[in-house]
Amino acid sequence: GTVVMLAPGSGLGCAFVDQSGLALDGDTLAGMEASHMPAPLHLMDAKPYPCGCGRTWGCVEVYTSLSGLPYLLEERLQKHADHDLAKSTLSAKEKAFSLRGLAQKGDPLALELFDFQAKALGLHVAMLAMVLDPKFVVIGGGLMDPEATTTTFRERYLGILSDTARAYLWPAQRDSISIVPAALGDLSQAIGAALAALYQNRS
Repeated sequence: GTVVMLAPGSGLGCAFVDQSGLALDGDTLAGMEASHMPAPLHLMDAKPYPCGCGRTWGCVEVYTSLSGLPYLLEERLQKHADHDLAKSTLSAKEKAFSLRGLAQKGDPLALELFDFQAKALGLHVAMLAMVLDPKFVVIGGGLMDPEATTTTFRERYLGILSDTARAYLWPAQRDSISIVPAALGDLSQAIGAALAALYQNRS
């Protein structure tokens, strides 16, 4: 079956693999730059933060990856003035880097931010599903890495993401699309590159 792969990390990696096993790349190799589609800000109650790509319309990547956490954290800290990070002298990027560890210790603010990101990625899954209608949606990246995150954290993140996506999928898709965590970890990129070369040589 067809597969959509989404990997939030420093940015948001996106891929679509068709039934032949080949990834969508397009005529100019810009296919599946889905992380730079505009996010549905009205559903997220969010502002259009600038993205590293140069766009200012609110790229999905900003709301689902590390790149946008400094913006989101700064906004949330205005309502959490007594949080340790509000008093910290760390840079905005350093504060953002610390959030994953804090979330896994149960910090309410950090969990709120990753819950927001999970919902944002869930909305993106639903939008991509309307166009691509995949059999599987695989969620990878650092947040799904068993060596970097706890089982509780991963289950919470994937659960919120899945629930959000399913609320916006077409009824026929809710039972047919499987949203699952990636299983290959850091090897996935090397394996994917090798398979792409193999399939292209066969075609």
